[in-house]
Amino acid sequence: MSNYQLVSMKKSARSFRLVCSPDQVSDVEALLYAEGFAFIAEPFFHLARTLITEPFPLGRSLAARFGYIYIQDKSSMLPTLALAPPKGAVVLDLCASPGSKTGILSHLVGPTGLVLANEPSPDRLATLRQNMRHLGCFNVVTCRYEAQHLPLPPHTWPFILLDAPCSGWGTIEKNPQAAQIWSGEKTAPLEALQRELLAQAARLLTPGGHVLYSTCTTNMRENEDQIRYALDFLGLEIVPLSPFAGFTFAPSLPGCLLVDGRDSSAQGFFLACLTRPGSGKLVKYDTTALPGTLLGAQEFSTRTGLNTSWLPEHEFLCASGHMYLILNQAKQVLPQGLHWQGLRIGKEAKGALLPDLTLRSFIPIEPTDQDLILSEPQDMHKLLAGQSWPYSGPAKRRALYYKNLPLGYLTVKGKRCLWSDR
Repeated sequence: MSNYQLVSMKKSARSFRLVCSPDQVSDVEALLYAEGFAFIAEPFFHLARTLITEPFPLGRSLAARFGYIYIQDKSSMLPTLALAPPKGAVVLDLCASPGSKTGILSHLVGPTGLVLANEPSPDRLATLRQNMRHLGCFNVVTCRYEAQHLPLPPHTWPFILLDAPCSGWGTIEKNPQAAQIWSGEKTAPLEALQRELLAQAARLLTPGGHVLYSTCTTNMRENEDQIRYALDFLGLEIVPLSPFAGFTFAPSLPGCLLVDGRDSSAQGFFLACLTRPGSGKLVKYDTTALPGTLLGAQEFSTRTGLNTSWLPEHEFLCASGHMYLILNQAKQVLPQGLHWQGLRIGKEAKGALLPDLTLRSFIPIEPTDQDLILSEPQDMHKLLAGQSWPYSGPAKRRALYYKNLPLGYLTVKGKRCLWSDR
């Protein structure tokens, strides 16, 4: 292990990102402040924050409970920002779980964009899907394949994120044994897999598109040597990356970035952006065969009383007792034969539709005078602990907000309403 890798063990500050639209930032921050957290904004990303005061574990905060923050090392946020897909873009995340980078991609491409997030491990795929539901990433669809065998047509994806499996030398603060476990020739299987994944990304990349290769290691054989391989054998070229504010970078290949973990108070991370010369365009399909029963948005609204008209064009799929959100965009860009899953939004039982009322996707963006709007964390804790709230209206459910932040629906029972996770 080199001197650079040894000194990267300096303890870094705890960082996280806000999971919200720009007009919700002040309310999310207010919720954190109200529970005693203090933090500073990071200059490289408008949603990144670093903790100064943590009165209790951040993961137990109300903001985390309702999916409005995600705890993530700030270096881990860089690959998606370096790829920088625009609003409305279609992105392939080859190795997605647990979804920390997938969630940022979802934010970057916006409601009219789409992220296909792939994860081969069933357990890790379950984690990915749960995180996407919790964060409200309705524009993410998931699939389970070994990434090097993902059955997609060649040259059809304009943006690809390849956050490759690696030795994790850059995370030795959190995983102190990583450099010993993956020392010397022990990284050879990882290196072989990384080259397979790079070759797959090169095959799928649209001419003129971008693939962002990243690792959380400082091992040259997994970083710079792999990029040389891509340049020499895969027909790819480097797209130079500009340094991010607030980070210090160690020497690397021209145009690539290697985060100096110690001086940046973050994990060590490597980033390289590659392109295939030429120009191409997104291929559109007409995927009509899905395994289940499709419901239009209007029928869904009639049967559930929930209005989802603010979402992009969509339908709902009922299959094997579950309900899924199906974006029209996904049906247009995912080829027939690829097995994928939209956001799971509830259950179907004996013909009845049972949506998950804790999902923010069902809550109107702006509250009305019929909704319950709270501004004190202690009141929210009381609801979560099972205390009911008075309500005398005719509705069977009542939307819950913290200031202007949608949280979920309360169930009305008699003249009271209460929170239920079931």
